[in-house]
Amino acid sequence: MKKIWWAVLGGAVLGMGISFVAAVLVDKTGQPQFCTSCHEMKPMGESFKFSVHGGNNPQGFSAHHCTDCHLPHDSLIGYLWKKGLSGLRDGLAHSGLIKRVDFKENFWEMKKYTFDSGCLKCHEGIKEPEKAVGLSSNIKEIHEKYYWEPKKAGKDISCVSCHNDYTHPNFAHPNLLERLDNQKEE
Repeated sequence: MKKIWWAVLGGAVLGMGISFVAAVLVDKTGQPQFCTSCHEMKPMGESFKFSVHGGNNPQGFSAHHCTDCHLPHDSLIGYLWKKGLSGLRDGLAHSGLIKRVDFKENFWEMKKYTFDSGCLKCHEGIKEPEKAVGLSSNIKEIHEKYYWEPKKAGKDISCVSCHNDYTHPNFAHPNLLERLDNQKEE
């Protein structure tokens, strides 16, 4: 009986240790320092610093991880699955085994790599019109007309359809297209 007890205790400690290491790795590999360690991502990191979401706002608040916006937050399994696929794709592209993503060419496809669940994780006050809190009546009406109603009608609408650096200057990655041009020239 003592051996079983020690085996269970040892297994629990080992499991907790593995879980802790995995959680730290997931956290560290979502931070800008990791993401921008590849030269392809430097323009995104540089432009993000000057954005509202990068801390350029009166409160100085910023998203702390690239994955706050660029991975789905609907479920832990979905988050980890997408993170694994993205990491694998990025690693294969960085090593030259598959074609690299042309960020400039794909710039306007932002809704494919920016997830509403990431936006709504922080801006949860706009998730549902009947439960919206902390919004002025004007903002609530705008979201009703341009987000909730089209969404309920089955239209393919996302937060970045309206909220992007061209409709709201300095929103997420100001001057990213210009930075990408400069990177190609280097």
